[in-house]
Amino acid sequence: KSSSRSSLDIAKHIPHQAYWAEQQNRLPLPLMELMENEVLEILTDALWSYRLGIGRDHFLTKELRQYIEGLKKRRSKRLYV
Repeated sequence: KSSSRSSLDIAKHIPHQAYWAEQQNRLPLPLMELMENEVLEILTDALWSYRLGIGRDHFLTKELRQYIEGLKKRRSKRLYV
């Protein structure tokens, strides 16, 4: 029993393999912010092109505008909470 107990104690102190896999897939926050800023800049340029090319009221223009607003809201929640 003592050998199985010590194995359990050791297992409690070793982080789970899935945890490490998840940590390796995460990007550092400054890199995420840089990527988000770049994406927002690109999408904002695309939005202006959509407005000029297909019109402000076209469903694709509206959909892109809503997507940009959603990104901005998620970013501000993460940065200011």
